[in-house]
Amino acid sequence: MQRKPPAMQAAIATTIKRLMDDPRHPGLRVHRVRGTEGVWEAYVDASNRVTFEYGADGEIVMRNHCSHDIISRSP
Repeated sequence: MQRKPPAMQAAIATTIKRLMDDPRHPGLRVHRVRGTEGVWEAYVDASNRVTFEYGADGEIVMRNHCSHDIISRSP
């Protein structure tokens, strides 16, 4: 697996912290991933996203970090 550059790691960490603090923060632009059951995405930047699910007790379960192009191609 390829390691993310330090700047991207920091941006992902900031996004995750913001998601934990306020999942409705407008900068995150949280929304469901089209064509999936229960998978959500939040913006890291203009071209990168983190995907996650809500657990049974409402906790946030992180799934992945990827570029927006990959998410757009998911079934």
